[in-house]
Amino acid sequence: MDCEHFREAISARIDGEDPGIAAGMLDRHLAGCGACRAWETTAVVLTRSVRVRQAEELPDLTTLIMSAVTADATVTRAAAAGRGHEAPAVIRITLALIAAAQVLIAIPALTGNDMGATLHVAHEAGAWSLALAAGLAMAAWRPARAAALLPFLAVFVVSLAALTVGDIATGRVAPSAELPHLMAGFGLLLLWLESHPPTGIGHASRPAPAPPGARVAA
Repeated sequence: MDCEHFREAISARIDGEDPGIAAGMLDRHLAGCGACRAWETTAVVLTRSVRVRQAEELPDLTTLIMSAVTADATVTRAAAAGRGHEAPAVIRITLALIAAAQVLIAIPALTGNDMGATLHVAHEAGAWSLALAAGLAMAAWRPARAAALLPFLAVFVVSLAALTVGDIATGRVAPSAELPHLMAGFGLLLLWLESHPPTGIGHASRPAPAPPGARVAA
């Protein structure tokens, strides 16, 4: 086997490939062949100079990236402020008044006086009215939670309305006796308005945020 074959094996071993001959045979040849040893040294130096080189200099993008992050945070805060602005004060105050009215409605039932209902049924009705008052009061205090009460109160109002119409139509109850239930309907309407605040009521529309980096002319 001539030196050319050994040098191919040396090159393959430097590249981490299978040299094609036994390592011991290759090492014995290198020990006895000065020309192949010199060729191996030159090949190793050349390989290292190609693989290991100074990293290319990249532009410093720190300022650009931080400006983009700041601009994105500004837009996000402005969008959140636009979506999460508080409901008009008139809606919140009215909702609080309805919550107080529900407490007044609950008091007679809690004391056992609920238009002839049994004591147990009167207590249950009073407890329900008190719980409804607490929910409406919480929504008036924390408008962000109003949407969570909507499905619950909507089912109650719709069911109660349907049953009340049937009771009035069959003469089981007088229409005037059902007037206090209108409070729950008003509460549902106000919860909807609070979670979907109408523009132009109780507050001015917010101006669109200026684009980042914009300058005000002197």
